Amino acid sequence: MKIIDTMKKNWSDNKQQELEAKRLKDIERSKKDLVLTHEDIQEIVKLIGEQNPAWAQLDPDLLGLFFKLAIKQCKPKEEDFDLKKKDEMRKKLADLFNGSNDKVNFNIGGQTFRPNMITAKEIKQLNDAYAKGKNMGSGFKKGLKSLFKKQTKKL
Repeated sequence: MKIIDTMKKNWSDNKQQELEAKRLKDIERSKKDLVLTHEDIQEIVKLIGEQNPAWAQLDPDLLGLFFKLAIKQCKPKEEDFDLKKKDEMRKKLADLFNGSNDKVNFNIGGQTFRPNMITAKEIKQLNDAYAKGKNMGSGFKKGLKSLFKKQTKKL
């Protein structure tokens, strides 16, 4: 009887290990891009402003576009975050944007900078340009979004 019980136990242990290995391989292969809801982006933009007073002065719509650009540069994956803990995930993403990750940088007017290096003067210039553009009508917003898409096409 002992031999049969031992064999049964070994068989079930091996099955468990196989299932665990299969699950890990599935996660490894999936590498799904992190999908953010509009609510997530709004919350993250708010957190970015709280972390960095310079960014807090930027028009929220424009900051949202910069954040999306940063996300495309970082290419975060679902596996990197516990999606059940939304607040923690949003905080980590806001931290990525604010320069804790060397992959994120922006090129504006031929000048490249990391998000945590932006100055109040640069923010003012961005806000002024964005405000002038908004007065031009809806074509400006579409053009701006297309510009951001072109910047991230090769990423």
